[in-house]
Amino acid sequence: MKIIKNTSHYDTKKLKSMFCFIHSLLAKHEGRLPQWKSLQITCMKHKKLKGYSGWAYLGKVYGEGADMHLRMGRDISIKANAQLFAHELMHSYGYNHSQFNRDPLTPEEVAQVEAKFSREDILSPKAFHVPKKGISYKKKCKELAEQFEWLVIQPHPINWLREIEVIDTRDDCLCYEDESIDCICDKVFDMRMGWRGTSWKKAYDNAMLHILGDINQTV
Repeated sequence: MKIIKNTSHYDTKKLKSMFCFIHSLLAKHEGRLPQWKSLQITCMKHKKLKGYSGWAYLGKVYGEGADMHLRMGRDISIKANAQLFAHELMHSYGYNHSQFNRDPLTPEEVAQVEAKFSREDILSPKAFHVPKKGISYKKKCKELAEQFEWLVIQPHPINWLREIEVIDTRDDCLCYEDESIDCICDKVFDMRMGWRGTSWKKAYDNAMLHILGDINQTV
């Protein structure tokens, strides 16, 4: 038996060891699977953490490809894992559903599997990996606006522009409306024009440039 592909949360070598043990249990009353040596299996993640499913060809497969496909959730029990494989293995023996119990292993056989294997032991190290969350620049922008009362960071009111505005509310210069007005933008840097980004990261960067420049002017 060979696991030809494994994208599940489980360690390939440990799965193979458990599957071999389950086969030895079934072989006591079914005999050794004739094609056991050439049996090919694929193991995949199930979309639900506690979900599991599978399918297998009846009897020996002639041709290329896997004989059995298993989908296993990360949080299923050893009992569920064992019964899933045993169920599909019965199909490999050539049995239809009407010819065997849905859970082929007896309670005593399940107990033997559980005594030899645990869910934590057969899980792959990647199953315990917790991916780091990315930086939320929207949240960082909110924190900046709370720290500097005069700073406003907000989506542009015209939705189709898809821009994030960085506004210094201290700037009350109206030179952009009337050229005859004396410009005072040099006193408070005008963030209204040319300081828009299409992402929260760009908005955060623009805000930091302005904040740092404002601090430098007051030092």
